[in-house]
Amino acid sequence: MGSVALLLLGACGQADNLSQGNDEATDGGDAVEIRVAWWGSEGRHEQTQEALAVCEAAIGNITTSAEFASQGYDDRLATQFAAGNPPDIIQVVSGAISSYGQRGGLLDIATVEEYIDTSAISPGVLNADAVDGTLYSIPITTNASGLVLNVTMMEEYGLERPDDENWNWDDLFDYASSVSEASDGEVWGLQQPSEDIRLLNIWARQLGHLDGLYTETGVGLDTGVVASFLQYGLDLQESGGSAPASISVEHQGGGIEQTMIGTSRALLAVRPINEITALHAGTGSEFELLQLPTHEAGQTGQTFRSMSWSITSETAHPVEAAQLLDCLQGNLEAAEILQAERGIPANGDVVEHIREDLSPEQQMMADFVATVEADAPEVAPMPPPPGADTAEEVLRRYAEEMLFGQFSPEEAAEQFANELDQSISAAN
Repeated sequence: MGSVALLLLGACGQADNLSQGNDEATDGGDAVEIRVAWWGSEGRHEQTQEALAVCEAAIGNITTSAEFASQGYDDRLATQFAAGNPPDIIQVVSGAISSYGQRGGLLDIATVEEYIDTSAISPGVLNADAVDGTLYSIPITTNASGLVLNVTMMEEYGLERPDDENWNWDDLFDYASSVSEASDGEVWGLQQPSEDIRLLNIWARQLGHLDGLYTETGVGLDTGVVASFLQYGLDLQESGGSAPASISVEHQGGGIEQTMIGTSRALLAVRPINEITALHAGTGSEFELLQLPTHEAGQTGQTFRSMSWSITSETAHPVEAAQLLDCLQGNLEAAEILQAERGIPANGDVVEHIREDLSPEQQMMADFVATVEADAPEVAPMPPPPGADTAEEVLRRYAEEMLFGQFSPEEAAEQFANELDQSISAAN
């Protein structure tokens, strides 16, 4: 995301800009132009521009300038930031918000919150990308981790659907371990979970470590928690609940179509829920979404990933930008145009308004998010600090070495934390 260029950013001028925006909004003067940037396909470009036209009419004193791209969005945006001329509103994803926000590139939403109605967005989703308690974005869509169940395969082997409303990790372990026997060794119960960095965060939050994996300067999680997570994966492999390491590794690190669940070699997998559509298309099987188990304490620990809109700190029109952002995330006429092209909307009122137009898989995702967000912690996990972009690869490498017997879970956890700490230290 152009980290070097972003170092040149300055957050000065936010207060002056806000004051200027308030004056313009109340004086009823000439229309203000708001530049809006996003990436995506041609269809997204057309839909978004139609929605912007709806918002122009609804607000009345703004015009919009669209700056969209199919490729090179990040590089262009970094160049604009470095030149001190970024768009007023930008489309961002979870990982980029902390990078831009911590370097002063994004407006604190609290300064314009009176112009943005977030009442239909659950606190867990709204705060998912908060940085040190500061909200720099409003989610457009939301995604979560869930257990994807191949229903067609479950019925083929005469298995019952597990009770995902009342189960813990031991229950999942027992269920997964029974699948190999029921299928005469044709499939395994659960795709190996120990390499999933998002699931490690959820595991930790379920155990009461709400900050998740990181502190501002490194890995803050006790390595004993990491070791317990890795031990679960190793025990699952040894019980036959997941495939042997030699098979699991062949199916890790690629696209969804290459995974154990995507090749119909596992009944269950922890995956981002938006992959259910691709799984159905790729395998021809019917799938359902199950809630993740909990530990005995019962906390869900769920984390959410979003595509969001942010207002840049350099905007000369923060109030009008906030009004436009509010329209894009909550106006029902605009929602009819945007539908779920970017994913399941984060705004619950919008979801209900367009529900009949959603595919069966999208409706399933919407129902899943509505269920898990109700009990999710309002506190967001600590965002990955600079240098933590290697965390997923590092966890995968040490988890695989553990599964092959080269490290114990405790040794793998220590090595993982040490290497990631060094990477974060070097970046800071």
